[in-house]
Amino acid sequence: MAVLDEKTAKVDALIANVQAQIEKLKAYKQSLITEVVTKGLDPSVPMKDSGVDWIGEIPMHWNIVATKYLFEIFS
Repeated sequence: MAVLDEKTAKVDALIANVQAQIEKLKAYKQSLITEVVTKGLDPSVPMKDSGVDWIGEIPMHWNIVATKYLFEIFS
């Protein structure tokens, strides 16, 4: 019975380790997506202030356009 408990404890420890790694990878994925969306794919691109506090800096070649100017309503 002790052998079974020992093996079960090892399996539980492995499962906990894998779950912790999955959570770390999810956090890394989210941070990578955020960085790419806000800074672009090339980190060496010159940056400029976006003028929006929560966005921060954006690549120099990006333009800021209000959403209302991107669409046109047809009836």
